[in-house]
Amino acid sequence: MKKLLIYLFLLFTAILNAQEVAFQYEFGYGSFQLKDIKAIHNRVQGTMSRYGARTVEYFPNHYIHSGAFGFILGQHHFGASGVFLTTGSRAHVSDYSGEYKTDMVLRGIRWGLFYRYYIPNKQQWLNVYVQAAPGFMFSRLRMSEQLFLDTRKILDESLYFRSRGMYIEPSIGIRFKPLHWLHLSLGCGYEINAWGKMKQANTHSTRTTYRGDDKIRWNGFRLYAGLILTVPGHVFRENGVNYK
Repeated sequence: MKKLLIYLFLLFTAILNAQEVAFQYEFGYGSFQLKDIKAIHNRVQGTMSRYGARTVEYFPNHYIHSGAFGFILGQHHFGASGVFLTTGSRAHVSDYSGEYKTDMVLRGIRWGLFYRYYIPNKQQWLNVYVQAAPGFMFSRLRMSEQLFLDTRKILDESLYFRSRGMYIEPSIGIRFKPLHWLHLSLGCGYEINAWGKMKQANTHSTRTTYRGDDKIRWNGFRLYAGLILTVPGHVFRENGVNYK
């Protein structure tokens, strides 16, 4: 309860002092390094390659969704954000006698803070910005194997893994202000992950290629296009947020 009250106090303080309260959505595209996860796929595919299994998906670059809530004070924009990432792979072989496939579906959720600085210039409707965004990364991996002989299902098993780590993402971009309450942004950055060691969730399973020291790290480039809706800070103060 004490921590909650502290967080609420900090939130109210930010609202009281902010020139604008900002709600942001960004649609992005990213590449993912995932060195250890790709190695697991390669081991599975290598084992089954003698039976003709081939890689048909291999952790492709994918879309990213991001939401943020923050405050703008002069050239400073700061707040909290959440990001959703996903990608995956498949090894597969099929003929008249049956079918085998291994799917690896990976999802990640980032929760963190961000600080953005808008570099001043004479054009009020256009700013270049630099940003730093640190926080926590939570990942979940599902590995599923299926084997069919004719129409009979011989194997159908899934392994679940999770990991927790940290990230930091420096970025740079441009903000446009077509309206005083509507901002548009374009940006790019590079995400760096730390820690993120995998832990198996369904430990009762007897089938696994897990070595015990693999890590889920989403390192890679990011591209973003964003929409920011702003509300003047005085709106909150005039509606009772200011208790002075």
